[in-house]
Amino acid sequence: MKYLLFLVLMGTQLLMAQNACSPYSEMDEENPISKWEFSGNFGYYKASSYHAEFYNAAPYNVNNLNYVFGNTYWYNDIKNDFIEYANRDSFWVEEYPTKMKYNAAMMGGFSLRYNRSEMVSFNLHFNFAKLHLIDIVNFHVYPAYPGEVESYVPCEVFGTESRSNIDFTVMFAFSPEKPFSAIAELGFNLNNALVKESRIRILGYDYNLVDVYGSGGYVPNTGNDGFTVRQGGIGFGLSSAAGIRYRMSPDFAVEWVMNLYYTRVKLEGYEEEYGMHYGTLLRLVMSSRMISQL
Repeated sequence: MKYLLFLVLMGTQLLMAQNACSPYSEMDEENPISKWEFSGNFGYYKASSYHAEFYNAAPYNVNNLNYVFGNTYWYNDIKNDFIEYANRDSFWVEEYPTKMKYNAAMMGGFSLRYNRSEMVSFNLHFNFAKLHLIDIVNFHVYPAYPGEVESYVPCEVFGTESRSNIDFTVMFAFSPEKPFSAIAELGFNLNNALVKESRIRILGYDYNLVDVYGSGGYVPNTGNDGFTVRQGGIGFGLSSAAGIRYRMSPDFAVEWVMNLYYTRVKLEGYEEEYGMHYGTLLRLVMSSRMISQL
């Protein structure tokens, strides 16, 4: 259904383009809209759940729980914690998250616009969001607690990611001569994902799932805090938006749009598939004339 929605939105915008390419007319000379406009953008962003699986700590991911268990010092600490806090010395992973999701995040940025005509504009959008995820890894402990057939200890697995979106779009406007008008955009997206953290919290203690120690591994009391590991990179895809504009004057307008992205995100193991991402933005649009007078 979401892919059909994307195709319908794209088709609608292409149909609009057939009648939207006339340049500025002489009727605009008395009170013209500026050729160049700038906007500040504020809203929220919801990333595709497909790429969220990168953070679930499963063995098939680059950041996985086997890396933590493979370190003798960490494994002994975890075993001692299970004995002390869970009162069990036999444990294993029963279940990894299967439907991990990004939390909705605040998104902000700015845009540059060139108005080819009242109906057609070319846009360059820069928007940024910090994404968070959290889910549960279930540990099976043995023997089961009294009154239970099987017993589990849930432990949080979580991640943080910065996501930047750069969109090159063409915008079409319905009835732009009126104060309220419908707008729609279609274009190309470049995105940059950067993993800020990928961790698991076992009985109150955090363990980094990112291998920052290299071949030597973690060794306590050595003063080795590890090195910086950059995970992520540049992805690409399609960008679209639809919404309404309220133009208060030729120099100032307010726009509210719903964004729909169909993009690849460069997270290792997940960079080959496209995901659907959603967002909504409030844009405060100012003309170059207005900015020059500030």
